[in-house]
Amino acid sequence: MTTAKVGMTAVKVGMTAVKAFLIFASILALAAPLTAKSWHVSNFQDTITVNPDGSALVNETITLNFVGEWHGIHRTIPIEYPGPDGTNYRLYVDLISITDENGAKLKYDSSTSGAYRDLKIYIPNAVNTTRTVEIAYRVHNGTRFFDSKDPDSHDEFYWNVTGNDWQVPIDHAAASVHFPASASESLRAQAFTGVYGSTEHNATATVNGSDVEFETNNPLPMRGGLTIDVYIPKGILKEPGRLRKFFWFIGGNPALFLPLVTFAVMLVLWWYKGRDPDPGMSVAPMYEPPEGISPAEAGTMLDDRIHPRDITSTIVDLAVRGYIKIEETDDKGLLFHHKDYIFHLLKPMSQWGDKGVVPHERVMLANIFLNDVQETRLSSLKNRFYTAVPVVRADIMSALKQKGIYALDPESANGYSVGAAVCILIPFAVLQFLGWVNFFSSVPVVIVSVLIAAMIWFLFARVMTAKTLKGSRVHTAVLGFQEFMNRVDGERLKTMPSNTFEKFLPYAMALGVEHHWAQAFAGIVKDPPSWYAGPGYGYGTGFNPILFSSSMHGMATDMHQVFVSAPRASSSGSGWSGGGGGGGGFSGGGFGGGGGSAF
Repeated sequence: MTTAKVGMTAVKVGMTAVKAFLIFASILALAAPLTAKSWHVSNFQDTITVNPDGSALVNETITLNFVGEWHGIHRTIPIEYPGPDGTNYRLYVDLISITDENGAKLKYDSSTSGAYRDLKIYIPNAVNTTRTVEIAYRVHNGTRFFDSKDPDSHDEFYWNVTGNDWQVPIDHAAASVHFPASASESLRAQAFTGVYGSTEHNATATVNGSDVEFETNNPLPMRGGLTIDVYIPKGILKEPGRLRKFFWFIGGNPALFLPLVTFAVMLVLWWYKGRDPDPGMSVAPMYEPPEGISPAEAGTMLDDRIHPRDITSTIVDLAVRGYIKIEETDDKGLLFHHKDYIFHLLKPMSQWGDKGVVPHERVMLANIFLNDVQETRLSSLKNRFYTAVPVVRADIMSALKQKGIYALDPESANGYSVGAAVCILIPFAVLQFLGWVNFFSSVPVVIVSVLIAAMIWFLFARVMTAKTLKGSRVHTAVLGFQEFMNRVDGERLKTMPSNTFEKFLPYAMALGVEHHWAQAFAGIVKDPPSWYAGPGYGYGTGFNPILFSSSMHGMATDMHQVFVSAPRASSSGSGWSGGGGGGGGFSGGGFGGGGGSAF
């Protein structure tokens, strides 16, 4: 019984071994064709004609040995190279034809991927055979032209014949380069072989009149290449003009189109939407502000923006008109003293009226004198009045719109400018996403272009607001009144009403000319205004308009700081209450190059 079991076990082991052998043999049989499938380049021959203008006609003859079944090859040609000062240099290549050894056209797909032109060439019946592919293309800017002011200046045809990215060895490589007849007996040549960066000269370079022949001495390894370098004296080739170089440079650095497109789009938008009409009048001194325009509105019209001084001038204007009185105080402590201001309400809300107090003034009064209090300290408005500032701004702009000042108000103009920025960027983003254009070929150029485009956009956005004909005339009148306040002399002021200084002081503050306005009244105004009380400003004391203007400026600064102060938000807690010669090159240098693969 035991012997029988042992025998059966031996039989099972033997059957298992046979099965394993059969499986292994099948794997070897399937793998045999795979290991036998290969390809390599047996010969790579370039025939290059360099034209008098520096352009070159390149004819590549590539002989391929295929073992097993293949369908074609990829031939990649670099078209983007590092340029001077961080720029990008684009090689302009026009494909002429792709044929086989008999001159029959081969089907191919051409695409650009990153810095390379990729030619996917279909080769029919590429099975255990030798086939030849002939690629003809024209290179417009493959010749280097150096500065002619240099005593040793020259031109150079520095060309990577095979490229250093072939995934297979190349048995033999050669190149014939033909120059204009005038180059005869004046050329010098060298060649480099090996992987990228190699300085080996394992190739011959022979100059025959205006022709140069290059040939490798040994096969090139995988990713090994042949690079040729020809020294050309000045005067043989005609250097391209500045305009052509400029367009080549722009094409090689497409990010430079961003400032140009930005300028074009913003110019058109401003021309049709942001231009002010001709007021039909020039700026001339005006002795009064435009009728119906408050100091805050006049200040806003200067540059279509509401500045802090426009808001603070409203307080002074309300005081001049008798609605409030301002009292300057000096609270002295043990070591320090603190200046503060007390606002006294002289007219209750019932006396404000709809015409006497306009909306933005009403908002300011209501938020200064909360709950009908009769007096308020400026310091008490800290961390409270800031909520009223946006409403005040909105009311000032709304009043100007209602008065027919704007055809395109600042808020709408901002919307147009932002929309223009989006329209400018979308095409660039789409072209980059689809891979049709590489705008990041040079990062320094991209940075500079973006900064210039942003500056252009900003400058146009600042002037995009458009006034109506009425608004343009009112704006001219405001500038005229500002001119008057800047240049008025004492003799003229003596003929004006005695309250002129304080009456127009709020306008001077809003227009930023209060210092000039005060200087003009020095020695003319003797009594301080009744709406302001403070040290040195009582009746019977000497009144100096210049010092008073400085006090108003200081008060305006203090008011601005208080008006915009807001409580700091907490980072924790709850919202709820309580909580030239040889030797300088290398294999892979120059233009041309690339490589290939099979599929």
